[in-house]
Amino acid sequence: MKFPKYVTDEQIKQLQFEVLSQDFYIYLTRYLFEWCEETDDALTSVMRKNRLINLSRTISGRKIYTLTDDLESIEFSWHDSNFLLIFRQLDTIQFIEFICDLINYEYFKVDFINQLLKKEVASFYLYSSSKGLGIEIYSIEEIEKENLDGEHVNIRTLVARMDSAFENDDFANVLHASASIFEVMAKDIIGIASIQEQTLKSFFDRYRNDSKLPAEILDYILKTYDSRNSTALAGHGSLSVPDITKEQAIILNEMTKAFVRIEYRIQREV
Repeated sequence: MKFPKYVTDEQIKQLQFEVLSQDFYIYLTRYLFEWCEETDDALTSVMRKNRLINLSRTISGRKIYTLTDDLESIEFSWHDSNFLLIFRQLDTIQFIEFICDLINYEYFKVDFINQLLKKEVASFYLYSSSKGLGIEIYSIEEIEKENLDGEHVNIRTLVARMDSAFENDDFANVLHASASIFEVMAKDIIGIASIQEQTLKSFFDRYRNDSKLPAEILDYILKTYDSRNSTALAGHGSLSVPDITKEQAIILNEMTKAFVRIEYRIQREV
C-alpha cells in the first residue's frame, strides 16, 4: 500500500509477515453480518452490506459495486457472498487500514478490537490519540516474553527466529523455523480446529487440497518438513553435526518467505 493512512512505512516493513487467522476474520465478518441482517427491511440490509463491501474494496483497490435502482434477486445473492470476503481478501496492512476506518465510522470500538487482537496473539494493537487512530507494534522480544510456553506463535515471530538463526550460523534451526512456518501456514489455510494439535505430515493431503500453491512447491514444503525430523539439531537433540550448509540455509530462508507471500496472496485473490 503506497499511501496508508494509519500505518507508517517502517511499520509496513515490520508487519510484512504478520498473518491474522481466518478464524479472526470470520468472527469479525459474522459480527458485521449480524448487524446487516438485524433489520426487517431487505433493502436496508443490502445497502449496509454494499457500503461495507465497497469500503473494503476501496482499501484493496478493487472495483466498487453500485446498486441499481431496481434490485434483482441475483444482487442480493451477490452481496451475501461477497460480504463474506470483506476481511479475508485483505492483507494485514489493508486490514489495519480498513478496521481503523470502521472504528472511525463507529462500527467497532478500539477496546473491542484490541481484545480480539490480544486473543489472536497479534503483533500489534490499536490506539486512539488526539491525532487520530494508529498502531503500536510489539517487538519480537516482547512477544516471546509474553508467550513463554510457546503455545501460540505467529508467522512473523517464526520468520524472526529463522533470520536470527541464520545470522548466528545456526543453519539447523533455520530448517526448524522454516518447517514450523509451513506448519502454521497450513493450519491457518485449512482453518479447522481438529488439526491444530496435529503435525503437518498427518494432514498434508488436506493441505494439498486447500492450498493454492503448485504441486512442486508443496512437494518442497513436505520435503523440508521431513528434513527437520532427520537433520541433526533441527527438530531434536543429536550428537551428530548438522549437514545443512550456509548456501542451503540461504535458499531455505528466502524460499520460505516467498512461499508464504505467494500462498496468502493467491488465497486473497480467489
